[in-house]
Amino acid sequence: MASEEHPSVFVEPLPAKPNLEMQQKRAKDLLRDAWARDADALARIRALHPKPPEPDALKLADAQLVIARSYGFESWADLKRKIESLTRSPKQSFFTAVRQGDVARARELLSEHAEVRDAVNEPAGDFGGRPVHMARKNLAMIDLLLEFGADINLKSEWGAGGFGILESQWTPEEVDGLVARGAVIDVCAAAHHGRFNRLAELIERDPSLVHARGGDGKTPLHWASTVEIAQFLIDRGADIDAIDVDHQSTPAQYLVREAPDVARLLLARGAWFDIFIAVGLRDRALVDRSLRDDPEALDHRTWHGKYTTVHKERPSTRAELGGHRGDVYRWVFDHNVTALDVAAALGYPEIVDQLLRHATPAQRLLAACARGDRAAAESVVAGHPDVVTGLSTSQMRLIADRAHANATSAVILMLDLGFDPLARGVDDWEPARWAAFHGNAVMLERLLRHNPPVNVPDPSYGGTPLGQCVYGSLHGWSCRTGDFARSVELLLAAGERPDPSYLPTGRDDVDAVLRKHFKHGT
Repeated sequence: MASEEHPSVFVEPLPAKPNLEMQQKRAKDLLRDAWARDADALARIRALHPKPPEPDALKLADAQLVIARSYGFESWADLKRKIESLTRSPKQSFFTAVRQGDVARARELLSEHAEVRDAVNEPAGDFGGRPVHMARKNLAMIDLLLEFGADINLKSEWGAGGFGILESQWTPEEVDGLVARGAVIDVCAAAHHGRFNRLAELIERDPSLVHARGGDGKTPLHWASTVEIAQFLIDRGADIDAIDVDHQSTPAQYLVREAPDVARLLLARGAWFDIFIAVGLRDRALVDRSLRDDPEALDHRTWHGKYTTVHKERPSTRAELGGHRGDVYRWVFDHNVTALDVAAALGYPEIVDQLLRHATPAQRLLAACARGDRAAAESVVAGHPDVVTGLSTSQMRLIADRAHANATSAVILMLDLGFDPLARGVDDWEPARWAAFHGNAVMLERLLRHNPPVNVPDPSYGGTPLGQCVYGSLHGWSCRTGDFARSVELLLAAGERPDPSYLPTGRDDVDAVLRKHFKHGT
């Protein structure tokens, strides 16, 4: 497109009270108008865009550039920075500078604004983290914050139990550096970082500290990083099966992978254990005991049933927990996995074989399906033709859980074996919604053959599969790898009815598919 108007015709001053959201809307409106061949929109683009594309080739970034240049800025980023500087409070800008590690900007704001200096200890970060926590390992930023009065020992404001700065992962040298800056090694930090002498000093001075609660409501024994520390705590009366507040898990459940020698000591001293601890420790004798003591051991799944959090009143005793414990397993091992899945993932073939010898046909089938092992799954079905139809609702949801994990081969295998394609899993979503969210076109194409609900809001967030696909393309876990354009095509062909206001979405490939759909009126 050749320029027809001088750029100055379209340049105007920035509003006295600019709003970034409004400018984003203006860019989207400009793009929609240009796609519709609106003369004024096209003239504006020709005048202000340095290399104006043809109307059909225009993208949201082009429209944003034009909006920025209409206010005299060289780029959308420049306009955004200017608006944020005018609309964000100094305190908001300060928190942003801390998160981004911009020491110079943080110093400027601290020097110029009393409200920023007053916020130097405010719980503005994740889980109520203070600025010193938000600075993470940026020691220059921490030094600046301390210069302006930050309390390095103030814990985060987290309902389950505030974290101190030393309850994060630091090297011994970094711990020493923080201590030199005034950080106090409390009982949990001492246990976490293997500072035995400090731990002993604290507990000898105050024996009740053996029951102290730190981040997430964990006791020092939950944090124990060495056998020596764990032994000391137990000998001083630590509750070997103490349950933390946030994940309702015991020390052994936390430490089975992070500090297995400590977990073994806990068990030797009588700690509670289950099939996951037995498998995690690769202890075949303990596996046998777990299977003998718990007939349901091979049906247990992390993030399900007894391994689900019970947070309503954050119970602190086992009686109050009602049998629920071990939510931390979804972080220690993985989400929605059984002991068989864990043994396979950890590469313990002898444990896998041991568990399989005790497994029912249904359990063997689920284990094979979870890892996408077609030969093993088909072998189970060949010997037990009714095994799939006999699965319980909780067992059948494996297809939804594997869709949540974006495990294409596993989902397709289960479809071929006759699993319920409408089974619901995490967030009460059917597999097709998860495939759409991940932009997994291969999985989605197969699931759409089974007529999942389209144009139907989900019970958790109220989105349709198409809406979940668009959201996933921008904010999802697979936004950089998923084939969202093809997924949108599949959903449209299946009958999803998009709202024209979706455009532009912010994803050029998705926009191209939706524009084609609206152009042809399909």
